Amino acid sequence: MKDHLARRYLIFLCGLMVISFGISVITKASLGTSPITSIPYSLSMIFPTLTLGNWTILYSILLVALQLVMLGKEADRFNIILQIGVSFIFGYFIDFAMYCMSWFSPEIYVLRVLSVIVGCFILAVGVYLQIVANVVMVPGDGFVYALTLKVKKDYGKVRITSDMTMVIIAAIIGIIGLGTLGGVREGTIISALLVGFIARTYLKKFTRLTEILVPGDRNSEKMTE
Repeated sequence: MKDHLARRYLIFLCGLMVISFGISVITKASLGTSPITSIPYSLSMIFPTLTLGNWTILYSILLVALQLVMLGKEADRFNIILQIGVSFIFGYFIDFAMYCMSWFSPEIYVLRVLSVIVGCFILAVGVYLQIVANVVMVPGDGFVYALTLKVKKDYGKVRITSDMTMVIIAAIIGIIGLGTLGGVREGTIISALLVGFIARTYLKKFTRLTEILVPGDRNSEKMTE
């Protein structure tokens, strides 16, 4: 891994940017947003003074803080510092992607649903790149991993429970602040169902690309088992 560290971080940043554009495409379809940004999106609708990226930064830092609380002395301090940096980069990337996609606003419902699906495929590419990079977790993933260590349960089950909880919280925030479900709509459900499946499919099918990106990588093989 040390031989390819710079390459891995570059791949990770590319993955983060691709995820940001995937989130942007899904969000601009006006059918909700992905589970990972459902809470920041609901908050940005209630308090538009801060952008979606700004709220993502604040929310990500909260998740990092919760990791410290859960893990205590067992927390990897270096990883925590990296996640804080990733929080800011991710937020800025989201705002950049939303700015680039400001022209995109499909009005026909079928096109909006199609946009969500396309956004899921884009988002899954970013997830694939992050898994291949295998250098640092985004705060959302780091939080789920810390929670897994705390409750000593299967990561997949904890992940599903965590995503569902975040979506429910986002919906409650929307109901309280807007009288609607806020950032939670059918697009959120589609994203929750598709992105993980598509990302795993990429990992299985793009083995040659993975070897080109990071020669000798074994992480993607573990993720598809």
